[in-house]
Amino acid sequence: VFGGGADRPQGRRERAVRRLAAAAPLAAELGVDVLLETHDEFLTGAQVAEVLAEVDSPAVGAVWDAVNPWRAGEPPDRTATLLAPWLRHVQLKDVAGPADLRPVLPGRGVLPLSAVVEQLHRIGYRGWLSLEWERAWYPEAAPLDEALTAFHQQLDTFSTPPAPERPERGTP
Repeated sequence: VFGGGADRPQGRRERAVRRLAAAAPLAAELGVDVLLETHDEFLTGAQVAEVLAEVDSPAVGAVWDAVNPWRAGEPPDRTATLLAPWLRHVQLKDVAGPADLRPVLPGRGVLPLSAVVEQLHRIGYRGWLSLEWERAWYPEAAPLDEALTAFHQQLDTFSTPPAPERPERGTP
């Protein structure tokens, strides 16, 4: 879900907390999660983490849209640290510039994708990564098959996460 609330800035965070807290029991009962994305009025990991800490439900988590915290000035290491307890999904894409959100093929824009992936490894994230390709809003963007090929090529250039440490023989 997106935070929204640009038209009603007063009490935005409190409304988000109240609505997510109200949805959490039903989500838990149904075996699903409600994820708040770094988007709209909650662009940064700091803003999302503040809401999620107050909701305090295992049925409520975070989606890290990698572009938004970065363009708001929050570096990937800070976003990763702040969202780590709640992080369930990460959306990667690349853009022409911090103020020019036109999608470009992954690896050809300005988003520090390798830094984002490095931070995901650092926090031990093992969840989903997805390519967010917004051609519906930007018809001049490359076709999806080209974007997916570039995305896979870009992912192949990143280091793999370190293997979990194994205990020495004879230790529990």
